[in-house]
Amino acid sequence: MRFALGTWAVTRAIVFTAIAIAAPHGFLVALGNGDGTWYLEVLRHGYTVGPDGYAHSVAFFPLFPLIARVVVRAGIAWPLAGALVNNVAFLLAVLLLYRYTRDTFDTATARWSVAVACALPLSLFCSVAYAEGLFMLFSVVALAWYRRKMYLGAGLAAAAASATRPLGVALALGLVIAALVERRSARAVFSCALGLLGIVAFSLYCWAHLHDPLAFVHVQKFWRHGSGFDTPAWFAVLTTAVHGSAHSWITIAFLVVAAPCVLIFRERIGVAGVSYVLLSVVAIAISGAPFSVDRLLYATVPLLIALGAFFRRVPPLGYGAIAASLVLLFIDAMTFAQFRWVA
Repeated sequence: MRFALGTWAVTRAIVFTAIAIAAPHGFLVALGNGDGTWYLEVLRHGYTVGPDGYAHSVAFFPLFPLIARVVVRAGIAWPLAGALVNNVAFLLAVLLLYRYTRDTFDTATARWSVAVACALPLSLFCSVAYAEGLFMLFSVVALAWYRRKMYLGAGLAAAAASATRPLGVALALGLVIAALVERRSARAVFSCALGLLGIVAFSLYCWAHLHDPLAFVHVQKFWRHGSGFDTPAWFAVLTTAVHGSAHSWITIAFLVVAAPCVLIFRERIGVAGVSYVLLSVVAIAISGAPFSVDRLLYATVPLLIALGAFFRRVPPLGYGAIAASLVLLFIDAMTFAQFRWVA
């Protein structure tokens, strides 16, 4: 556990130092850049309809701003409140990820998985006013409790995940598929199905207040171009990787290295984890242009474990990847602090 705590602390120091150096309007202001502005909108005003008839902020799921609102009411101003929730959740996620991977693989793989989770530049979004850390925490808890046959807890954790990010639905369905495939009891299947309560509750809210139960789906046309598999856009990911785009390479690493490793290590990752990854990849692939794909894949916990297992077997490649990631983490944190889009 000390390795996990130390790795989290060192990488968060890198992020905060970079933000403090580069932020033109101060460290605290920079913590609320990007999606943080949308979460602030939800926190202050809820999901309001704009002049064009759409509630654009409905793309940002409610549980994170709801928890942040509690912190704000306790006297901590936004965006520090949002960053505090995210960082604490990420710390807990890292500690639980270490324990979960150690129990399912071994100590060395657990260390590599934690190093991947903390060093990848996408971990920047686990330290600012975003929902990544919270979603990762719920994901680890759901998978760990399912493995320990604590089905009710797993279902409720998945419900929290599906109220935090859209891909929480993939996590919930992954648990249900696993319970069916592994012929668990009807009670276990029902408990896992509770993971859909988060998205169902949000859908009912959208129906009652926005007159559209799928408002969070329909609003995606403003964030992504088209739907279905966007062949030219995915080809562009490959092209930009050839020209040196680090984030395109991260996306490729998740899809070409981590995803196959999930299948290779499927017995240890488990049916729930494998199903979660496959459903997530399919959902991302058919959602139109690959916008922020590396960030979406990063939060899919079994992919981090699979990369850790891969680097465990090829340490020289792992050390090189971690070193490069730490440099990019610092650069991305500076870029983010300057109000420039990162991922």
